[in-house]
Amino acid sequence: MKGKEIALYHPRAWVYARGTVGSPTLQNRLDELGRIAQMQGYGIVGQSSDARHQLLPRHPGRAGLLRAVRRGQVDDVFITRLSQLSRKAGRLRRILRLLHRKRVRLHTTESDLRYDLYRYGLDSMLT
Repeated sequence: MKGKEIALYHPRAWVYARGTVGSPTLQNRLDELGRIAQMQGYGIVGQSSDARHQLLPRHPGRAGLLRAVRRGQVDDVFITRLSQLSRKAGRLRRILRLLHRKRVRLHTTESDLRYDLYRYGLDSMLT
């Protein structure tokens, strides 16, 4: 293989967390997710977060994540549990369909993904 360069591939990961306004645990959660992803050999290409606030119903951090997924910039998403993406089953179903269509893998660190899918009635999404 003289003259050919070998390039290492590191899957591109996005780290996303949700928390409360002004909470130091939100940044700690992002840092921990980033460490876990890097320990597993992923390259962090982005991170975003949303702080719950009654006056702001939108989630710009989640929107940034989904925009990166649609553009094909992400291979894997790291979250603590499925409810971080949404607590509404219909919205979760749409997000999971997008991830599946774009072949993006979802990793949860604090709960079993299969159990979370079962709790939301979305366990059929695995088949």
